[in-house]
Amino acid sequence: MVKLLATVIVLIGLGSPFGDATVEGTRIGDHLQVEFAVTVEGAPVAVVVHAVDPGQSQETVSLGNRGGVQWAGVTDLDLMNYVIVFEAILADGEGIVSEPTTLFQLGLDPVLIGMGGGVDVVVDDGDEPLSATTRRWGWGALALAAAALALLAVWAMSDRNGGKQGASHSETPGAPKEPAEEPTEEI
Repeated sequence: MVKLLATVIVLIGLGSPFGDATVEGTRIGDHLQVEFAVTVEGAPVAVVVHAVDPGQSQETVSLGNRGGVQWAGVTDLDLMNYVIVFEAILADGEGIVSEPTTLFQLGLDPVLIGMGGGVDVVVDDGDEPLSATTRRWGWGALALAAAALALLAVWAMSDRNGGKQGASHSETPGAPKEPAEEPTEEI
């Protein structure tokens, strides 16, 4: 278990100049209040967090200097596992971005957004609309199914055209073929 934990810590490194990063969350109704904390070496002018909702939007949160190399800030997000990228802005205006990570990789408990733990039983009484997250998953599944059908059609058409490559180009499909001349025997 110790080896696995050490491997995970190495895999979620953010890259220089970023050090340790953590996230703490609290569920408030249908939103998540998240506190980010990260250490940044050097002397950045500002540090921001980009919380990216794949396929949707991006939230940018400015972090405040908590003394020395520690930067932190709080924001409200939808209930999902965002992709997180930290950015340090230097005095010359250059921005250095971290390696992308997720809220779960930074330590957010998946139970806070309704994932993990046990199996939730959902009773659909038809009165409540679907959540934004459920609609996104539904559209994603529909897009995946459409892509699979398109690939199947391309595969089927390539197989059909592959058998016709040996045929003569002078033949017209569906045209009756003329009988070949039979050799005559001379007696």
